[in-house]
Amino acid sequence: MKASETHLQEILEGTKQYLIPMFQRTYSWTEKQWKQLWEDIKDLIEDNQSLSHFIGSIVSIPNNTNTHGVQQFLVIDGQQRLTTLLTLLVATRDIAEKLGEKNLADEIHHMLLVNSFKSGEEKYKFLPTQVDKENMKKLINKEPSLDNEDSLIFKSYEFFSEKIQEEESLSLSTLKSTITVKLSIVSIVLSTDDNPYLVFESLNAKGQPLTQSDLIRNYLFMRIPADHQEDDYLRYWLPMQEELGTYLTEFIRHFLLGENINVKKNDVYIKFKTKVDRKDAKDFLKVLASYAGYYAKLLNPALEDNKDICKLLKRINEFEAKTAYPFLLYVYGDYKKGKYNKKQFCIILEIVENYLVRRFVCNIDSKSLNKIFASAYHQICTYEAEDSISELINYLQNRGYPKNPEIINSLHQNQLYGKGDRRKKGSFILKLIEKSYRHKEQADLSKTTIEHIMPQTLTEKWEEDLGENAEYIHSTYLHTLGNLTLSAYNSELSNESFLIKRKYYKQSNIHLNKYISSFDNWNEENINKRSEKLIEKFIKIWPYFGKIENEVTKITGSSPRLLTILKKPYNVNTWRDVMEKTIISIYEDNLEKYQQVLSENPGFVSIDGRRMREPKQIINQHYIETNLNSKSIYNFCIKLFENHGYNKEDWQIELIFK
Repeated sequence: MKASETHLQEILEGTKQYLIPMFQRTYSWTEKQWKQLWEDIKDLIEDNQSLSHFIGSIVSIPNNTNTHGVQQFLVIDGQQRLTTLLTLLVATRDIAEKLGEKNLADEIHHMLLVNSFKSGEEKYKFLPTQVDKENMKKLINKEPSLDNEDSLIFKSYEFFSEKIQEEESLSLSTLKSTITVKLSIVSIVLSTDDNPYLVFESLNAKGQPLTQSDLIRNYLFMRIPADHQEDDYLRYWLPMQEELGTYLTEFIRHFLLGENINVKKNDVYIKFKTKVDRKDAKDFLKVLASYAGYYAKLLNPALEDNKDICKLLKRINEFEAKTAYPFLLYVYGDYKKGKYNKKQFCIILEIVENYLVRRFVCNIDSKSLNKIFASAYHQICTYEAEDSISELINYLQNRGYPKNPEIINSLHQNQLYGKGDRRKKGSFILKLIEKSYRHKEQADLSKTTIEHIMPQTLTEKWEEDLGENAEYIHSTYLHTLGNLTLSAYNSELSNESFLIKRKYYKQSNIHLNKYISSFDNWNEENINKRSEKLIEKFIKIWPYFGKIENEVTKITGSSPRLLTILKKPYNVNTWRDVMEKTIISIYEDNLEKYQQVLSENPGFVSIDGRRMREPKQIINQHYIETNLNSKSIYNFCIKLFENHGYNKEDWQIELIFK
């Protein structure tokens, strides 16, 4: 590697050509960067012409494929500033020619823009990448640009043309010498022994910051032989880039996550390198391109030809279930390879949707979902199709998947409308419930939004109708399932009384609304009645897919999530919570049985705790032993219920496995 401080004239003079590799991103500088460069040049001209101004580095590597006298270099870094300087020179040339300064115009053209005695593409000293190449040719050749209004190359040229003409006292000869001699550049020319992608990675020059996918693209193609780069770029990378657009980096992140690689948003490039280092770059590019097609269908289900799969993908997409994309991406790949048939793939999609929707209505923390779905594919990939579906069910069932009692309790109490994504997901649930009635003439739900039957702002009329507990009823049930419906007339209905709203509901084509119109008034009792009806529908749409029986075969490595005692759910975080809730439930249910517990288990629960190693006082002022492991607590709680006349189903525990 050879590094030296130089200037643009020295870089361009001679029979040279600088090429931007096909895989590099297109020109992306905008007015912000153009304006900064122009201000720097004006400062040099106005303040002290003996000074120079450093504008960054240009990294290149000799390209030895040409044997006809033109010395070629591939630009590894610095293409943005080099492209901008060339458009500025073209603008200076054209204005010089326009003002009759033909010698200056010819000097710029023949010394800095073209290799005068060469033809074809060898004629041009600088050729950008992709569509920018043709646009730069047109500028240098003075061809019309009417069809290229959106080109940043042409916009850059127009910007500098305008700025030059605004400066009436500006000497074009001085401008040319400032651009070519006074702007200091560090030229880094790599040798064939240098590792270009390591050099590229370490650079920290001015300009438009590279995205993670930019870095990945450059890293891949620098490992692909030069004579294959253009073909591989056009065949694999460019279609992937055009199909995914701004989602390209996120796709690569999800691709890595699906391999069970922990990847943060800003570490995609670093993690990507550790994976590609073990594989042939071209082979890996082919795989990446094929999975990009599956990812595009996750983002845009309309691309999927199969109607059943498309329908399920749309539902997952509407629910904004991107946390499941790393898993679905690889399952999609297996489906396309023939491991799963259409029915089996649809079952997997239904399981994923079911799992996410049920967790959402129970307010189960979503932070763990990334980790859960990142590991899911590795849990099932070694099994045959049917067995892998069973394994998926087992895997998800033990990771915060709520049973029906928790669903019923949550849908009566939890908010389905609020900040963040709650409003959108609540609307999704209501629309699926409405569609489940299967009318021959379905109402158009595309323009509907969530309507609060009891309004968000209570009027005097509503307070009167709700009675003396109006504030409690309003704060408790406002955003719950029983008080929510769908309407395209939300603003019109607003805070109207129930009697007025009921007239609308009766005439509505939406089944959810027709049922509301059967009530004479709207109060706590009727909200709960409607909740029960809708919950029945909910459970039919998203039924529990796990094992119903209370079967816990493994305790070690788990943490408790939900304890259900006598059909009442309790959120628990530790095994101590489990023990305390279990003992208190017997205390509250039957004092006689509780006295038996005290007399038969003094080492576990007692009035004073004097004989315990680590006693903890509980809400009835008695004490429990806390120096116990998870297995001991589980066995003790099971024993309590079995030995004191309760049924097996009266005590159930939901576990989360790490």
